[in-house]
Amino acid sequence: MSSTDAEATASLTPRGRRTRHALVDAAKEVFERDGFAARITDIAEHAGVAHGTFYTYFESKEEIFLAVSQELLEEFFPGRPRTDAPAPRDAYAAIESTNRQYLESYRRHGRLMVLWEEMPGVSPGLSGLIDDARAAVVDRTRRAILRLQSAGAADPAVDARYAAHALGGMVNRFAYGWVSRDEEFDLDTAVTQLSLLWANALRVPVPVPQRRSR
Repeated sequence: MSSTDAEATASLTPRGRRTRHALVDAAKEVFERDGFAARITDIAEHAGVAHGTFYTYFESKEEIFLAVSQELLEEFFPGRPRTDAPAPRDAYAAIESTNRQYLESYRRHGRLMVLWEEMPGVSPGLSGLIDDARAAVVDRTRRAILRLQSAGAADPAVDARYAAHALGGMVNRFAYGWVSRDEEFDLDTAVTQLSLLWANALRVPVPVPQRRSR
């Protein structure tokens, strides 16, 4: 749970937390179905609560969309960010695992992710908050690259901040294009190829089987 969600639920009773969770789950499905044309009435009905109950927990459609977004980010990047670095021999496997988690989650919530990507143009009021969420993801990637470098598993000449923007953006745009245009890509091949691009850019050692599969 994010710090924002933790603050929002700290004062709630167990029943209140269950109701809020039901509203967020309902919003996720309604946003996937209707995009940002989703109505608060439909979200409340889908959650099995009265329309007025919605406003006990959220002030607006934008606010509940942010709660949905926070849950999605936690699925994409579960747990706390690592503070340790994988051994050089395990670095490629760590990159591959992260890319697989990201692509699987993006495909699972495809319509919602496309909406998230396009939201700044749909609701300018959310633009700054979404930019903050994206910046947090980039910073997490930057710190992961720094850990690889400190462990001797990545090229120290690479600027971690620039690499985080470029390599994270590459995977993100690939996933967005895959889902938004319904491209016919194989998941395993996509994971391998994107991970090879990551590893080659950072000069992370690549296991022999992956090199032979190209």
